[in-house]
Amino acid sequence: MQKKEINGKSGYFFVQKGSNYRERKKNCAIICKNKPRRKFVKRKLLEYLKKIDSKEEEFIKNEKNVLAPYVIKKGSSVIDTDKMIREGAMIDIMKQPRFVDIPEHTHKYMEIIYMFSGSATHIIDKTEVKVEADDVLFIKQGTPHSASASGYNDIGIKIFVLPEFLQYPLSMLNEDTALRRFIKKAAENDVEDKEFLHFHLQDLPDAQNLLENMTRSLLNQTRNSKRILQATMGVLLMELSNRTYTITVGSPSSYESQIVLEALRYIEESYQTASLNKFCEHHNLPCYYVSRLMTQYSPYTFTKYLQRRRILQAAYLLTETDTPIEQIVVEVGYENSSHFHKLFKEEYGMTPKKYREKYDSMEK
Repeated sequence: MQKKEINGKSGYFFVQKGSNYRERKKNCAIICKNKPRRKFVKRKLLEYLKKIDSKEEEFIKNEKNVLAPYVIKKGSSVIDTDKMIREGAMIDIMKQPRFVDIPEHTHKYMEIIYMFSGSATHIIDKTEVKVEADDVLFIKQGTPHSASASGYNDIGIKIFVLPEFLQYPLSMLNEDTALRRFIKKAAENDVEDKEFLHFHLQDLPDAQNLLENMTRSLLNQTRNSKRILQATMGVLLMELSNRTYTITVGSPSSYESQIVLEALRYIEESYQTASLNKFCEHHNLPCYYVSRLMTQYSPYTFTKYLQRRRILQAAYLLTETDTPIEQIVVEVGYENSSHFHKLFKEEYGMTPKKYREKYDSMEK
């Protein structure tokens, strides 16, 4: 974690260093070992969150005009940042008010909504979005949105992020992904496109754990809470940046974006047998159209994404298993061994054999 100053505001930001598959495997083992403990902590946290707090009482009391205390002026639907985010903070957090409808409004900060338990319905720029437990919404500033009244067991967590905070984690997101493009627009205060991202994190325990850690700050405010929120947010953004197959995109061009994300999800799940022709036949789309969209909305062509996914899996098998190289070639979807060796060397600067030997020597 390093201390940085952004636009005159100082804070601590997480700097992620590279990690190999063995480290991630070790971390996964630790997470699995601690699962019972995590479940217990989450259950205790849920008990706390179900209680009606003072801010929720205030919303219920002002049911006919719940946003009145927070807007910039009477009759406005724009939230006053200073009334919602504590002084000196670049990130703040609160529980989503239950039992009352939240009318349509906008604000000058990015909002993240984490569904801790239950479900909720949001209307984002006239699009109805149903969020389930462990779903996350990213809503860019300037995007009108509202929420229907939720029930006692429907616990949502709202995280507010000022644009100036986003400049530093943005520099850490190197891949041109849907999340990076979204964060870049939010950091630059681009309010022309009314956008949101909808993440489905049911199978991503690391991301869930980070969000639960942030939620725990509601239970126990300490002197370091602001810095911990900032550091954890930086890690969360990096964790989510390449999880394209978990995202639903909402924007003026959402149909085209969805095709691209569907293609990326297809590659992620079926890389061994995937092909552009198969994808296009299944979705009844012309191949030239999908190819154009991939070039327009992502940094790589369909073929390049597929190659990178297969080579990445091959690298994992080389370092984590004793599977013979020629068997790995077949397992990741290649029939031509020479072609595989050429692509692998282009990606890693060495042959698969040298790559395995290098990591074996590092383990000794």
